[in-house]
Amino acid sequence: MRVLFLTLYPEGAASPRYRVLQFLPHLREHGILCDVAAPLSANRWSQLTGSNRPDWGGWYHLHETPRRLLQLLRARKYDVVVLQKAVMTAYWWGLHTLVRGMARRLVYDIDDAVHLSPPHPLHAPWSLLEDRTQVLRLFRDADLVLAGNRWLTEEARSAGANAVEFPTVVDTDRFLPGAAVPPRYRVGWMGSPSTTPALGVLVPALNTLADADIRLVGADAKQVDCARAEVQPWSYATEVRELQEFSVGLFPQQRDPWTLGKCALKAITYMACGVPPVATPYGAALDIIHDGATGLFADNTTEWSTALERLRDPGLRAQLGAAARADVEKRFSLREAAPRLRAHLEGLM
Repeated sequence: MRVLFLTLYPEGAASPRYRVLQFLPHLREHGILCDVAAPLSANRWSQLTGSNRPDWGGWYHLHETPRRLLQLLRARKYDVVVLQKAVMTAYWWGLHTLVRGMARRLVYDIDDAVHLSPPHPLHAPWSLLEDRTQVLRLFRDADLVLAGNRWLTEEARSAGANAVEFPTVVDTDRFLPGAAVPPRYRVGWMGSPSTTPALGVLVPALNTLADADIRLVGADAKQVDCARAEVQPWSYATEVRELQEFSVGLFPQQRDPWTLGKCALKAITYMACGVPPVATPYGAALDIIHDGATGLFADNTTEWSTALERLRDPGLRAQLGAAARADVEKRFSLREAAPRLRAHLEGLM
């Protein structure tokens, strides 16, 4: 079997790493020939999205469109095409028809609420060329939809999809609990600059948290309104070590429809490293965290402060962290999910 994975972003982004790339060794080991294609190279993507990106956002579309069209035209030689997240960051008219026409078997993998809005929509007058129903058409016409959480699964099915819930998972042989308990109480957050605004809901609690380290990894320092917080850049090489040095993992969320499409990867990475999360009780967090057993929920400043004070107790942290790790190994591990993905792909033949 030959499978083409069409990712929306190159390997530098979390979505292709967790939804595609980490599965490739298992699939190849079992005789499935896998190719991966993104509409931008890693270098070009960094240039167009980094701090020195061009002022005119249209450069992104000009670079991704011809490369993606060429990839689609070559897709016919594969037995299965797995489209991850979206065809392109803008929903050009006709793309759905091209994808469906070139893919012998089409799997649509979705881990964001991209049916609500394009990741990088076109602006007037070019917006007249955008089909905002494209994802709904893909839901309906794909042979299989792999949805990253329960809400996305229900959204896809309501549009007529043959959808199964396929959560985002982590490699539990890589994300491991630390060998030693952190010497100082440290509350930590790990994410991307784009998710930094969610931290705003807990800043009042953090500002009153005495005698504790506050570390924010990957946040946009310009958007962090907490003078005591140490903001560190994210790095693939150091992310596991950073997580292992957290006493508590922070998972605040904004309450909006876009957040409902998120797959709570933050919580899963914390839990895999034996770090109990404190989270907003919203979206996928409700399905991943068991309040009082594998983590705690907090929904206002008082609840955040109470939860963070409770977790100063190393015994409670150890209890929740061990249960969290065990739950990830059972429900959200690459070891468990890789054979399921292979079965889904083979079931299409």
